[in-house]
Amino acid sequence: MNNSAERSRAGIAATAGLLIPVATTAVYMSTLGGPSEPGYAGFEAYVTNRWSEIVTVWLTETVGFAIGAIAALGLAQQAGSERASWNAVAFGSIAGLVSTAIGIGLFRNFGTAGEANFALTIGVLNLSFFFFFLGKALLGAGAAGLGYALLKRSSGLSKVLGGVSILAGVVALGVNIVAMAQGLALTFPGGLTGTIAALIGAGAAFKLTRSPAAQTEETLEETASLLRPQTA
Repeated sequence: MNNSAERSRAGIAATAGLLIPVATTAVYMSTLGGPSEPGYAGFEAYVTNRWSEIVTVWLTETVGFAIGAIAALGLAQQAGSERASWNAVAFGSIAGLVSTAIGIGLFRNFGTAGEANFALTIGVLNLSFFFFFLGKALLGAGAAGLGYALLKRSSGLSKVLGGVSILAGVVALGVNIVAMAQGLALTFPGGLTGTIAALIGAGAAFKLTRSPAAQTEETLEETASLLRPQTA
């Protein structure tokens, strides 16, 4: 990224990459939810009867994660003090990609493999949700870092947004670290806190990449790097 216009465009892409999974999560929870009854019979009916809807939502989410990962990696390359935050967003998106890939590739096959294999199905679910929680934790860390950068460089409502992003990110990070050990029992709190952090972090990312102060700092860093003595 060589100028503020490119940074702004990448920021818009990163914001979209954060918001698309937020939207798909809202759609999934409001229209699909999960199996209507516990156990193998409920899961088999769920992945059989509603599979086309599930895949549509997850594929859309996958596109969002891919956009977010690519944009965040690009921003991290020249982000200076924000590099770790953008890398957290990028790797959180990649973890989300792994989670949806496991879901799309394996859930239906294992979910219809017979009740005798249901323990394996639960294992696949736990694996997918481990990456789900990992992704939410990393996105929380990224949201907290971007919020801190915005808090330092802005004023007024943007500073408030930065503070809220820090809080939401830290909560999501903590809850989802615990959820990685607890498994499916913490699916709702892990998903909820991670989704809130992604939503608020998207606002922080958008403001930060369009902030004149942020662009000025990036320009100064680039200028300083050009002026440093080159060693052989």
